[in-house]
Amino acid sequence: MSELTFDVEEALAEVLAAHGRGMLARAVVVAEVLDPDGERTLSVFTTPGVPEWDALGLCRYAVLSIEGPAAAFFTGVDE
Repeated sequence: MSELTFDVEEALAEVLAAHGRGMLARAVVVAEVLDPDGERTLSVFTTPGVPEWDALGLCRYAVLSIEGPAAAFFTGVDE
């Protein structure tokens, strides 16, 4: 794995611990990045050792966990 993924893992683990969120097991980070010219790109990082199928599962679970509350917010319907 790249040095970048190790740095992302370390930083995320520190932030989670500082806020009492527990110990980081694994993560997928999706970030919109602006390059020096202002062009936007989407970057996806996983903590070291996360297989593609686990990363996909984590992303899908995250989408499902926010779809309901987001839909309720935008339609004004309580879940």
